[in-house]
Amino acid sequence: MGKHPIIANGEYYVEPVVKKNFGGSPSFPHEYEEAKARLQKDIESIQELVQQSDEVFIDEKIVCVRLEPKYEAKSYTPSSLLADTNMRLVGGRKYRKDLDSDKAKLYFMRASDEELKTLKLNLSNSRKDNVKSWRNQICTISSIDLLKPDEKVMGFGEDWKDGKVEIILHPLGSHSNEAIDSFFDITGLTREKTVVRQYEDGLTFVCANVDKGIIEKVKHYNPLRSIKPINDNLEDNYRMSPMTAKGPKLPEVISKSDIKIGVFDGGVEEGTYLVDPFCVKYDMVPTLANEEFLEHGSAVCSAVLYGCLNGLSEYDEVALPSVQVESFRVFPALKTGDGEDGYQMYGTIDIIEKVVKERKDIKVFNLSIGPKGAILDDELNRFTYVCDRLAYDVDEDELNPLFCVAVGNDGNLDEPMNRVQSPADMVNGLAVGSYSYNLINDKIRANYSCVGPGREGAKTKPDILEFGGSNDRPFIGAMHGTDLMGAVIGTSFAAPTAAGKIGKLMASSEYITPHLGRTLLIQNAVAADDSNRMELGFGFCPDNIDEVLECTDNHITIMYSGEIASSTSVKLPIFMPEVSTCAGNARIEWTISTVVNPNANDPDAYTNNCIEDTFYPHEMTFNFTKTGFKTKKLNLAVPGKVEEAIRLMNQGYNKSELPVSKPAKKYFREEDLRNSDFKWDTIIKKNVFLRNSSLLNPFITLHAIGRDEYIHEKIRYNVVVTIDVPRYPGSLYDKILERYTSLTPITIRNIERVKTIV
Repeated sequence: MGKHPIIANGEYYVEPVVKKNFGGSPSFPHEYEEAKARLQKDIESIQELVQQSDEVFIDEKIVCVRLEPKYEAKSYTPSSLLADTNMRLVGGRKYRKDLDSDKAKLYFMRASDEELKTLKLNLSNSRKDNVKSWRNQICTISSIDLLKPDEKVMGFGEDWKDGKVEIILHPLGSHSNEAIDSFFDITGLTREKTVVRQYEDGLTFVCANVDKGIIEKVKHYNPLRSIKPINDNLEDNYRMSPMTAKGPKLPEVISKSDIKIGVFDGGVEEGTYLVDPFCVKYDMVPTLANEEFLEHGSAVCSAVLYGCLNGLSEYDEVALPSVQVESFRVFPALKTGDGEDGYQMYGTIDIIEKVVKERKDIKVFNLSIGPKGAILDDELNRFTYVCDRLAYDVDEDELNPLFCVAVGNDGNLDEPMNRVQSPADMVNGLAVGSYSYNLINDKIRANYSCVGPGREGAKTKPDILEFGGSNDRPFIGAMHGTDLMGAVIGTSFAAPTAAGKIGKLMASSEYITPHLGRTLLIQNAVAADDSNRMELGFGFCPDNIDEVLECTDNHITIMYSGEIASSTSVKLPIFMPEVSTCAGNARIEWTISTVVNPNANDPDAYTNNCIEDTFYPHEMTFNFTKTGFKTKKLNLAVPGKVEEAIRLMNQGYNKSELPVSKPAKKYFREEDLRNSDFKWDTIIKKNVFLRNSSLLNPFITLHAIGRDEYIHEKIRYNVVVTIDVPRYPGSLYDKILERYTSLTPITIRNIERVKTIV
């Protein structure tokens, strides 16, 4: 089977769940009369701009029809605007009103001055008021305007001065040559020094060398769709080849990723050969570094960069890290308070608070440190709360930072002293335990790795297990101050290995944020058949992180990210076109993660918000209920069942507003957890295994819940859904992308986010 990138933008098809009466009309974001009047003014504004000199036009104008978010169905395509005119829709894209709003659909429409006048007239009179499609489409339009100059310029960094670019002009039919000629007139470029590729009634592509001055000129050209920098060098400057030398050796070309992992630990000594080129070091405390802490900190930073170095010899070359490390030395820690009674850990927490708030450029942090001792349900450690708060409390347009935390090394103590240690019990982080291998080379929990349960809000802890070494197979990391490697053991090295994998996911695709990376690792965690969540969490972290980003023809992973207000519900479609007609079975698995507001005053109600999920396998199967009678379930897609439903309703039965739901079977049995459905937890992982014939446009609803004064607070969520339909004929992957055109395979890069430093 061919391999394909996993699919993003599932959130484009998320819809609010609105209860309405049977047969009711859909709701729209604008009232019809108000919308008509507003759009008339929009066209007047365009006509005024055409008369000004800021924007350069040709006879055919390109205007933007911007829809409101969530109105992407085919029925909302503004085709009614084109009726009785020569105007044409010539493309589309996503746009965002502002940083705080959801993305929505924008359509490009080609129109002459006369056609804009006709459209304005149609909006001003009542001739089309009784045309349903016209009314509905008018009510979903946010505005009709021009593409802003800066919306046409994409991908240029602040330090960009000149270079090769790709310029795309809109399809302008018989006016295309006019558009190209005007482009050269405006820019001063010549055809001899550019490459033009024009397609009949399609886009025109121009490749050229330009500077910032030309970009400033061309971005005011109305037929311009976009301009972006390109790299036409076919060589991969960062591809490494093994070298025979005393080793392990660094890559021949040293380059540094812009994905930063912050590490709070014992520091890194200069001269640590494998770490130095990829590490920026900060001494956050005036105390002198010591050997023990430097050894720990160096091995932790090495684990972020390379994972375990097992199997490498002095003749090998290490792989170029996908991330860089910013090492904040916090040990030996300063005491907070006076005299011998001062508290070292509080001083460390103060440093962490300061650094995380100030360093907005770092969004993944590793903590292989923490107070010794198992968590208690009835108390909350300050370390945990501070980390949860730091992860949650960001501006609306910022990414939430992620803490990867070692769960502790007391797993071989008697219960309950073997329980996870703070701050690994945080609800907004990734708690990482250790695995090792048994005599037949199967992965098992390392006996020292602390176990769950976690606290309320994060009952499954650890989240995942990563390799942390054992006495007979230790973890190999860089030794401080030398070019040597050393043997270490502990969850301290499992956590940074997982952090490095999340960094690699982020480096592989701009779509993947830290908490989406957290969700992907949990979704792809592999659990042994005889495992249980209290020891293994959601399972073993995948070895090959590249495979996390891959689909096959009939095993597909789709990602959704969004925000939902408490007390509301949304519907996430599971994209399975035509699966119901196939023989065999399907497995659907999903992981939901949220970042929520912590409540330090009530450990039993620590999460102020949560999301409840419900799975609906068949969109046409409903319950019909009547007091005192047995509930009847009908599949309305079966011939004759609609008539039966009508008879039941005439007899006083009520049809359920939503289809029949199916509780997902639990991946593990956890009798000692307070709530088997993970209510109030920030991580939910479930799966179902069903006959294909029982599935018709399945979906999951997310219902957001808030406590007390947080009842209307918004919740950020990430969802990863994996669909496995082994007997689907052909490629389900291709069918999904063909049917749902706003879904996009992620662009996977080979450590493209790098800057050469040596």
